[in-house]
Amino acid sequence: MNSVATVDLHTHSLRSDGALTPAELIELAVQAGVCVLALTDHDTVAGLDEAQRAADRTGLRLVPGVEISAAWHFQTVHVLGLWIDPASARLRDALGRQQERRRIRMRKMCASLSKAGLPGDSLLATVEANSTLPTRTHLAAALVAAGHVGKTEDAFRKYLGAGKRAHAPADWPDLAQVVGLIREAGGIASLAHPMRYSLSSGGRRRLLADFAAAGGGALEVLTGANGVQHLHACAALAVKFGLRASVGSDFHNPQLTWNPLGRLAKLPDGIVPVWRDRNP
Repeated sequence: MNSVATVDLHTHSLRSDGALTPAELIELAVQAGVCVLALTDHDTVAGLDEAQRAADRTGLRLVPGVEISAAWHFQTVHVLGLWIDPASARLRDALGRQQERRRIRMRKMCASLSKAGLPGDSLLATVEANSTLPTRTHLAAALVAAGHVGKTEDAFRKYLGAGKRAHAPADWPDLAQVVGLIREAGGIASLAHPMRYSLSSGGRRRLLADFAAAGGGALEVLTGANGVQHLHACAALAVKFGLRASVGSDFHNPQLTWNPLGRLAKLPDGIVPVWRDRNP
């Protein structure tokens, strides 16, 4: 078996929608026994310098990463860029455009909330005060804090989920474009949490075929709390499409005790870890 107990290649800090600073994330990872960790904030590399300084102090090996939203046949998918060069000018330009897409989308959603009788302008101000990279998670938290819904799940169910009153379609770049961007920045493109997308088994295979054809290099075979039940199916898909296996908790918040840092199962024999040849 390939042990992955000390490797976690999918985490978030408050530079996107996580709860901890990059330094706090590194400290918690060390406490959890993680030896190799990727910081993969959504559409930004802003936390990597701080994370690297913290990693240098602790001996943890940091994998510079990012999680980029992409479009595939009108479906939003997430692609992790692992071992990227965060100084890549083209990558930074593209991430700047992603961040502007997020800001435009947030303004549209808050305008729709205003039409629904909620204080959209106030909610927008709250989101922008709490994050430089606004996400629906931030807006859901603002709705909870203002007492408009009881919990974040209610915010998505009532207002922010697909087809709901305040949902705004995303305008993400094409999957192949995102994979190419990651490769140009020296990284390996890994498709995140493949079982979370609303796809049939045939649709998922078509997604992976297109991802591999575009130059994708890995599949996230283990993902947080829901990885174990899909482990062998994802491993078989990785082998079928010639992809290496990645693992990641998709950690956001230490209060979510069901999704701790680094607590992942083992990869089955016969599948190649994405970190092989990277000397983790």
